[in-house]
Amino acid sequence: MAAAAALGEWAALEAHAAAPIAADSLYRAALDRLGDRIAPEVAWQLHAGWAVVLRGQAATDAAARELRSALAELDRPSLSLVLPDRRSAFLADKWDVYAQLAFVERDRGRVGAAFAASERMRAREMLELLARGRITIPADTAEDIVAREQDLRRRIGELTYDLENADAADHNLRGSDVALNAGTTRESLLRAQESYADLLLEARERAPRHAALVAPDVATWQGVARRLTSDAAFIEYLVSDSTTLGFVVTSDTIAVLDLGMRRQDLARLVDFTRAVLTPRPPLRDAEMGSDSLWRGPLRRLHAALIAPVEATGLLAGKSRLVLVPHVELQYLPFAGLMDTAGRFLVQRYELAMTPSASVWIALGDRPAGVPGVGLLALAPQPATLPGSSQEVAAIRRVAGSDAQVLTGDAATESAFRRLGPAQRVLHLATYGVLNKQNPLFSYVKLAPDGAEDGRLEVHEVFGLRLTADLVVLSACQTGVGSGALGDVPAGDDWVGLTRAFLHAGARHVLATLWPVDDWATAALMERFYGSGEVAADPAGALAEAQRALLSARGTAHPFYWAGLVVVGGSPHD
Repeated sequence: MAAAAALGEWAALEAHAAAPIAADSLYRAALDRLGDRIAPEVAWQLHAGWAVVLRGQAATDAAARELRSALAELDRPSLSLVLPDRRSAFLADKWDVYAQLAFVERDRGRVGAAFAASERMRAREMLELLARGRITIPADTAEDIVAREQDLRRRIGELTYDLENADAADHNLRGSDVALNAGTTRESLLRAQESYADLLLEARERAPRHAALVAPDVATWQGVARRLTSDAAFIEYLVSDSTTLGFVVTSDTIAVLDLGMRRQDLARLVDFTRAVLTPRPPLRDAEMGSDSLWRGPLRRLHAALIAPVEATGLLAGKSRLVLVPHVELQYLPFAGLMDTAGRFLVQRYELAMTPSASVWIALGDRPAGVPGVGLLALAPQPATLPGSSQEVAAIRRVAGSDAQVLTGDAATESAFRRLGPAQRVLHLATYGVLNKQNPLFSYVKLAPDGAEDGRLEVHEVFGLRLTADLVVLSACQTGVGSGALGDVPAGDDWVGLTRAFLHAGARHVLATLWPVDDWATAALMERFYGSGEVAADPAGALAEAQRALLSARGTAHPFYWAGLVVVGGSPHD
C-alpha cells in the first residue's frame, strides 16, 4: 500500500509538471501495485488523480469511469471515520471528486448524470455529520435497527483503519503475526460490510426514516420537474475550486450553466457581503442611503448567480424559486441580492431553500400522519430578548384561541417535548447557539427544569416525532449549521438545527442566517403570521413580510429582513 501511495504522489507531481503521459503510466502502475488490497483512502486518490489526467487528454469517458471508481471507494461506510486532525482537508478533497464527476458528465453532454453527482455529494455530507456522534432514537422506531446501524458503521471504520495500518506495517515487518492479523481483519471487514448491506435492507422495512437518512435515494431531475408548478424553478448550485455550476430545472427541462466563479472568489465576496450587512446599521443608513456599502456586493452576487440564469429565459414567467446552496452560499441572504434596476430578489420571487433535491422530494413524499393542530410559541428569554415577548404576544393576537404561548420559566424544554409533537406550527423565539466543532451539539436555548437542561440539541431533535407543517426558529443563526470557521468543512453547513427539524417531521423550517434584530424580527413575525395560512405557504408569507419591512422607514436595510429563510420540501406529489 505504501508503494502504491508513493507512486500516486509521483504521478501527481508529473501531472503538475504538465507531463500527462508519465502521470498516466504512474497512476496505472500505482493501481496495479495496490491490487485487491482494501485501502480506500489510497485507492480513491489514485482513481481521482488519474481521472484529472484523463480529462486533460479529453478522454472524458475514461475520466468518468475513474471518478466513479473513486466514489465507490469514498462511499464505503468506513470513510465516515477519519482522524480529527486530518478530517477537514480529507473532506474538502473528497467533495471535489463529486464535483469533478459532475463537470465530466457535463462535458459528455449528460446533464442528468451531472445533476445526480451533485446530489450524491449532498447525501454523503449528511452521513459525515452522523459519523460525529450518536443521534437520539425516537421511541416509536425500531431502536435495535438504528443502534445496530450506528454501531456497525463505526465498526467498519475501525476495521478498515486497522487493515490499512496492517498493510502498511507489512512492508517493514515480515512476521507471521502481521500477516495473520491482516487476514483476520480483512475477513472481519468483509463480514461486517455484508451485514451492513443486509441491515440497510431490513432498515428500509422497519426504520424507513433512518434508512433514508444514512442511505437516501438520489433524486433525478425528472423527479424534481414533476413536482414543479409552471410558475416555479429549481436552482441547485455546485461550487468548486475552478468554477461554479448552476443546475436549473423547470417543469419541463433541465439546463446546466457554468457561472464562471471560483470558490475562493465566491467565498471572499460572500464574506464581504455579510461583513457589511450584519452589523446593526446606523440610523443614516437604515433607510438605504445612497452611500450604502452593501449595494455593490449584492449586485455582483446577483450578476454572478441569478442574472446568467435569467438570461437563458428559463425564469420567464416564474414567481417562485427553490434554491439549493452549496458551501459558502449557505451563508448568503439570497433575498437581498439586487439587480441592476435596484430591485431585491425577494421583490420579484418568493424564495425557498432546501438542502438537496433528494431531501426536497422526500419531504413532499413523506406519508401524511395525524395532522398537527394549533400553534405553540415559546419565549424563554423575555428579559434578555424583550422583543420576543412582543413577538409571541402578536402571534397570540393573530392566531387567537389556536395559539398556546409560554414565556419565561414556563417555556421549558420539557414543555416543548410534551406539547410540541401535536402542534401544526411551532415557534421558538430565543437564542440559537452554534457548536462549530460538532454541529450535532448546536442547540436552541429553552428554559431548564428538573427533567431537562433547557438545551434542545441537534442530536436530540433528530429523535423527536413532530407533525408540524412549520417550525419557526426565531433565534440567532439557526439556519447555519457549522463551517468555514470550525473544523467541519463548509460542505456540512446546512446540516444543523434546520435539517434536524426536517428529519423530525417538520415540512418547513423558518430560520435565520445571522444574529437578528430583536424588535425588527418581532415586527416581521407579526406581519408573517398576519398574512394568512402561514403553515400552508411559509415562503409566500415570508416574502410578503420581507417586502413590508423593506418598504418601511427604519427597517428597509437588508440587515433587518434578508437573513430569514424558509427551508423545506416539495408540494405533495
